[in-house]
Amino acid sequence: MKKSKKVCSFLLAACMVVSLALTVAPARAYGSAVDDWNQQLTQSENKLNELQEKIDAAKKEKDKALEAKQLLDERNDVLQEQINTVKKQIEETSERITENEAQEKVQYELFCKQVRQEEERGTVSYWSVLFKATSFADLLSRVDFVNEIMEHDQRVMDDLKTLRAQLTKDREALEEQKTVLSNSQAELEAQIAEANHIVNDLSSTAEGLQKMYDEEEAEGERIQQQIDEYYQNHGDVGGGGTSGGPNDTSTQNGVLSGLIWPTNQTRYITSKFGYRDAPVSGASSYHPGIDIGVPYGTDIYACQDGVVIQAGWNGGYGISVIIAHPNGISTLYGHMCDWQVSEGQTVSRGQVIGLVGSTGYSSGPHIHLEVRVNGTRVDPLSYLDNNYVPYWW
Repeated sequence: MKKSKKVCSFLLAACMVVSLALTVAPARAYGSAVDDWNQQLTQSENKLNELQEKIDAAKKEKDKALEAKQLLDERNDVLQEQINTVKKQIEETSERITENEAQEKVQYELFCKQVRQEEERGTVSYWSVLFKATSFADLLSRVDFVNEIMEHDQRVMDDLKTLRAQLTKDREALEEQKTVLSNSQAELEAQIAEANHIVNDLSSTAEGLQKMYDEEEAEGERIQQQIDEYYQNHGDVGGGGTSGGPNDTSTQNGVLSGLIWPTNQTRYITSKFGYRDAPVSGASSYHPGIDIGVPYGTDIYACQDGVVIQAGWNGGYGISVIIAHPNGISTLYGHMCDWQVSEGQTVSRGQVIGLVGSTGYSSGPHIHLEVRVNGTRVDPLSYLDNNYVPYWW
């Protein structure tokens, strides 16, 4: 009988030691990154409200239609940043749920194992361990040991509860984040349509159309000054001398002959270079580049190797990127919804530099492409392959 009790006591102690060894990491909870994202969302919301007040004020005055369009573009940019932040939150929450679900499975198995151990012990209890004490000091040591085991068993149950509570919290947060994302995307689509509508309304009158053309011409002169300043300060990109223009054989056989299309999605030309039919009589109809009809958010590629002169907001061009190439050549890509390069950065032909949008004086998503040779704007189609579809077909 004494031998049986010793064996049982030994088994109980062994189970206790194993139980202590089987610990599980705590549930993964919200980190500092999530707090940062929440702060970014709060700041974005404040910016959105501030811009909306300016938009409402600009809409009340007809002569501020272009200002309202620019403000709407800025608000849409902030809204897109908010959408990107929510997407990061969703990704983080989804990863946390996956990790905690795996953790919950391990914790539940540990809990079940603990219950089975309790059942297997039968009549052998913690008391049998205590009664085997050989001295008062030994008794205190055994009491501490039993208490530690009991606390561990309680922690197993508490950790399981904590994991399940965290999972419930995360799943609710994920649904809420998905709702915010859906609402924000719907709001962005409506805002883009509203911004485009302003330009369409302005283009419906000779006065409004002429105002846009005048401002675009002024923007073009300002941009050329910026390009000239760059070449004066930095010299020609990669050397190569100067070019005599589009009819110069060295130019046609050099950099310009190597220009690629800024998109591989489509080559549908929605507006050609030079003079064109104005939508209303009495307005100028000169177009300094070509427009390529491309879906919103499509990648835009650099037509040739070069150095970025400008990237970001650029007046009537909305979000644009300007690249300086060898031989006094530069390309401009306008009306983007986002840019992915920075000023001074060296880019390679075919590198993504931004995404298609409708910012600035634009009424729909497209790529506005301009090519300049020694300060003169030339027809980009003269330097791109002829595999394209013109709108006038």
